Amino acid sequence: MRHVLIAACVAIASVLSAPNAIGKTWPPPAKVGSHDSGNGKPDKRESGNLRESVDRIPVPGTDATIVVWTFRPQGDGPFPWIVLSHGTAPDREANRRPGRLRHAELAGQWVRRGYAVFVPARRGYGESGGDRLGDDYGGCGKADFTRAGEGAALDLLATVDFAMRQRDIDPARWMLVGQSAGGFASIYTASKRPKGLVAVLAFSSGRGGDPDKRPGAPCAADRLAQLYESIAPKVAVPVLFFYAENDEYIGPPTQKLWFDSFHRANGRSHLVVVPPFPQARGHGVFTSAAGVPLWTDAVRRFFAAEKIAMPF
Repeated sequence: MRHVLIAACVAIASVLSAPNAIGKTWPPPAKVGSHDSGNGKPDKRESGNLRESVDRIPVPGTDATIVVWTFRPQGDGPFPWIVLSHGTAPDREANRRPGRLRHAELAGQWVRRGYAVFVPARRGYGESGGDRLGDDYGGCGKADFTRAGEGAALDLLATVDFAMRQRDIDPARWMLVGQSAGGFASIYTASKRPKGLVAVLAFSSGRGGDPDKRPGAPCAADRLAQLYESIAPKVAVPVLFFYAENDEYIGPPTQKLWFDSFHRANGRSHLVVVPPFPQARGHGVFTSAAGVPLWTDAVRRFFAAEKIAMPF
């Protein structure tokens, strides 16, 4: 393990001065909303070639359930797979809006590469419902990101347990993948060392951002940096931190702060910062169609650097 960590650190140090490599920016390469049936049984529908199904599953340790969309490639498997975690909108109504979290187009990018995709709506969001967000950190004044991470991890680990019980899933080839708050949730959940996890892909990862009140400067950033430092030794798989240079939720100084905090604590990690992205205030490269060439290129490079033997 020591050799692997040293090798990862050397790779990062070298690429920071090398363009077109992991750890450095590079230029870009040139209806539906189905629901569970209401009786706890899955509602299975064909969505193009995505073989979509929807289930409502219990979350151990709580009295709540969450909705999970599943998308599968054609064939019998066993498939590699991801748990795809959504972000958190600035306002309550947007977080509760049905259909916003399904991400069928994004799931399709993975399905076409041979992956099954599990998309949970965490407690308090969208179709899952609930009185409050399960990953609420309590506001900027008393931000408790550990509480937020623990809450999110309950939902993601429930999804992992559900996925592991599917007969067409490969239990030893899967990743946690997330956008914004979902990226943070993915990194935090990895610190629980779920069996079979191969890597974490964290896109625009973080909490506390507000582009209107604090452009590029999320609140309590130092507190989250301390949390990243504390959990890094517990994360046994490589992590990709991916941002755009003009992210109005999480600007470059905070991007570097959070990555450095994780990396210096022996977290196997790679930082990719792409040039300014014109959509979604620089925060939605992963979820925008125009961002596909950027994030897929980053994932390919990350897989190659870490010798990850999964399709992409």
